[in-house]
Amino acid sequence: MEFTGKVAKLLPLRSGTSARTGNEWKALPFVFEYFEHPTDRYADSVVLETFDTKVMDTLKEGMEVRCGFSHRTREYEGRYYNELRLYKIEGVPTEQPSANMQEAAAAQGTTPQTNVAAPLTDNTEKTDDLPF
Repeated sequence: MEFTGKVAKLLPLRSGTSARTGNEWKALPFVFEYFEHPTDRYADSVVLETFDTKVMDTLKEGMEVRCGFSHRTREYEGRYYNELRLYKIEGVPTEQPSANMQEAAAAQGTTPQTNVAAPLTDNTEKTDDLPF
């Protein structure tokens, strides 16, 4: 599933050391708000988490992003756990040039400037030490 929305809130950075590999890790959870249908009145929100340090450095509250995430459910000792896995995050344009700006720029031989957030990707695979 991929949705365009905004980073509503950055949550505290989590970090630790893997008991299995001994490698240090960092994760930045954030609240992502999006509209599943354009006609929805209220936004849906989910907590997603990125392990990519480049994304952590550029992610800001209120930033518009396009997130791709998947859903998994696991059973452990008779209880079920839901998990949302972030597999892609990228910045989206915050402003599109108007037709008048494009025509004026074409007449001057230049290209209009747009405010485009840098593309963000989270290609790291989450590895944790949980038994499930």
